[in-house]
Amino acid sequence: MLGHLLDGRYQVLQVLGGGGFGQTYIAQDTHRPGFPKCVVKHLKPVTRSPEFLETARRLFTSEAETLEKLGNHDQIPRLLAYFEDNQEFFLVQEFIEGHTLKAELFPNQAWTEEQVIQLLQQVLGVLQFIHSHNVIHRDIKPDNIIRRQQDGKLVLIDFGAVKQVQTQLLTVAGHTGATIIIGTPGYMSTEQGQGKPRPNSDIYSLGIISIQSLTGLHPINFEEDPDTGEISWQHQTNISSELASVLSKMVLHHFKQRYQSAAEVLQMLKHLDTKVEAKLPQPPFSTQPLQASLSQQTASILSPENYNRLEKILLEFVGPVASRLLRQVTESATSCEELISQLALHLRGNQQIDFQKKTTFLLEKPTLLQKVIVKSEINTNNLTSQELQGISDSFVHQCERELADLIGPIAKLLVQKAVRSSGQISRAELVKVLASQIPEAQKALQFQQRLLS
Repeated sequence: MLGHLLDGRYQVLQVLGGGGFGQTYIAQDTHRPGFPKCVVKHLKPVTRSPEFLETARRLFTSEAETLEKLGNHDQIPRLLAYFEDNQEFFLVQEFIEGHTLKAELFPNQAWTEEQVIQLLQQVLGVLQFIHSHNVIHRDIKPDNIIRRQQDGKLVLIDFGAVKQVQTQLLTVAGHTGATIIIGTPGYMSTEQGQGKPRPNSDIYSLGIISIQSLTGLHPINFEEDPDTGEISWQHQTNISSELASVLSKMVLHHFKQRYQSAAEVLQMLKHLDTKVEAKLPQPPFSTQPLQASLSQQTASILSPENYNRLEKILLEFVGPVASRLLRQVTESATSCEELISQLALHLRGNQQIDFQKKTTFLLEKPTLLQKVIVKSEINTNNLTSQELQGISDSFVHQCERELADLIGPIAKLLVQKAVRSSGQISRAELVKVLASQIPEAQKALQFQQRLLS
């Protein structure tokens, strides 16, 4: 499908995945200025009989109308178009620039209580909205929550409209031998696993994500009480009893014992520490765009070379969010000592020590001879910006090869575009830009580690 023009307008750039009855693509809208990206969901009916196609058309239109209503919420992608082509059906949705929550969750790295409360407040607000429209998401997981680059807000994606239509159509077509489950093991409640999701099945999934962020453990590694089936997790974190009580009720085994609505959970959160919002007005890792003034401020603390070295070190500890975290902390730091201390606060105890050891070079004042040598090298060599930043043709070709293995032939075009449009850019920055084109967070991280190791 790469390069295909759908509906004479949407050119497919990348295949994100799918199965026999549906696929998802990233495309560009060739009818709008700048060719903005969009997400296209493609449904292929299992049979072409007139009766079946009519049912498919009706269900598909109904799901599209639902997505149209949901798109009125700021933290849900807008539906841009839906159409039928050659008896196959297509949904076109807004592309959200940012990274998934999965990129912020690392093994054995725990979030603070304040960060988790903020996650809950944002996502529960979205769930309250969709449940009021009688919609159950059915696949709440870190991969389906994107932190929008523009403002740092959490956006809920992949409402599974295509999956839901597929489920209904397979039943219509007589495929009734087994229940078709929508959801992801580990994040899915018992009743949802039985094919009977309820609104508080979404609340269960969000509670699981919150516990994952607090413990640094993946849900498949959660302990379970063999007698009750309840998750045992509180001994693996240190949070207030009030928040622990809220989360425990969100993930109770039986749906009747859980909170029955998102509004009910939000009301309980209001009784927690009212100072939380004042302490943490921004998301865990700010996604505000880099301002021109920041480069001047950074220059007074770090040289461009040391900034890049620090970013690479930070990448080892926090992964893809390193650039954003460094950008955020640099905005408020007034010295190297303060910068290192603030960054270390985002790491766990043993990591803080290792991080500070690796960054001692920033606190060492250069000798007069070192200053003269550096100044002389910059003035006399007159290197190009790419050479100064360490980007050679061979490195660019390596980026093309590595990226092509993950997203296909379009990789070369993306690499060349990034190099041309970014001006003075470091290796780390180039790799970060390219990694944002890789849909799977784990593969994106491995891509960065291979190229920056």
